[in-house]
Amino acid sequence: MSRARSCAWTVVGRPTAGTTRRRRSRKPLMKVGVIGCGFQGSLHVECLQALEDVEVVAVCDTDRSRLDEVRSTTRSAKGYADYRDLLDRHALDLVTVCTMPNHHMRMTVDAFATGAHVLCEKPLALDASEGREMLRAAAAADRMLGIGFNMRFTPNAQIIKRHIESGVLGRPLYTHAWAKSSQIPWWGEHYRKELSGGGALAATAVHFLDLALWFAGFPRPVAASASAAQVFPTKRGPTAPDTASAGRYNVDDLLAAHLRFEDGFWMTLQGSWVDNIPSHADGSPSWDYSLDAIGESAQAVLDPPSIRGEREGEIIELLPPDTVSDVSFPPSVASLIAETVNAIRAGRDAPVTGEQALVTQVIVDAIYESAAAGAEVSIDPSELDWSR
Repeated sequence: MSRARSCAWTVVGRPTAGTTRRRRSRKPLMKVGVIGCGFQGSLHVECLQALEDVEVVAVCDTDRSRLDEVRSTTRSAKGYADYRDLLDRHALDLVTVCTMPNHHMRMTVDAFATGAHVLCEKPLALDASEGREMLRAAAAADRMLGIGFNMRFTPNAQIIKRHIESGVLGRPLYTHAWAKSSQIPWWGEHYRKELSGGGALAATAVHFLDLALWFAGFPRPVAASASAAQVFPTKRGPTAPDTASAGRYNVDDLLAAHLRFEDGFWMTLQGSWVDNIPSHADGSPSWDYSLDAIGESAQAVLDPPSIRGEREGEIIELLPPDTVSDVSFPPSVASLIAETVNAIRAGRDAPVTGEQALVTQVIVDAIYESAAAGAEVSIDPSELDWSR
């Protein structure tokens, strides 16, 4: 099977990110504010502007240079250093929160108080208690809370999900998911636990935890057993951009977890920023992200995509031989945003719901608790109840 890792748009019927569309329909104009103008926030702005009847009217960032750069790509968006000014001065239909997780809860709750829907980047929050507060605020405001687990929208994940829903895999039994990289993501402060909630798990492997749960139908978690370590600066020490960043580094960069669920399903999860994976030929860092989902009848692999069944005792590939592997990041974000906008207009649930993200966050919290205690941790059903 061939691979496509470029950022070219691959979903038929949707615009390429960065394309500005003229208004042709008579749908009400959806006014959007974007909080955070880093890589993800600028991508949100680009993707939103590619949609019909959507206008980015305000953007916010505490870094003036980033704010000005993103503003320059919009039609006429106002810029703010304080997100509260953005919320106070505009009647917004949707707010996207693209900041570090330590700001997710407060910004989301405040946005709901103005009557806006919210699409918040992953992970849900610093911890599950903050996530529950976000869900209560969404319910009180009668507004949608969507979460940015965009990997569900890669063509590979969509192919596998369709086969799962057709019954090809049968009852889910076990999934192994992993997110291993040779590079610490110095481009954002994901290496500071007080800002990110964690490192290789909370910032990276959480994407594949979400995918595994989505494929399995979000069974209720009952226990987590994990080990984690901070290997930096023994490994990758010279890669730190400066001594201040190195001194603030306090997260996991290597971990493994075993998770058990109510219906007998189980999974394992690996995360690493310090794998010694050979660099690409051009010298750029390399990574290995995927999962392997085993059902009673068949087995699915994310990248490269494969659905392996059995016929009369022989293993057979169920996907066409010309299936292209595509796990491109920006197009999956564009698809998530487009589906979120469509859900708001149709009055449907978010494509990635806050309730689902809370399950993921509860598991992340349990993994970190288990790693710290050196023992298995039980997950009480009450942790998934956000209504109290």
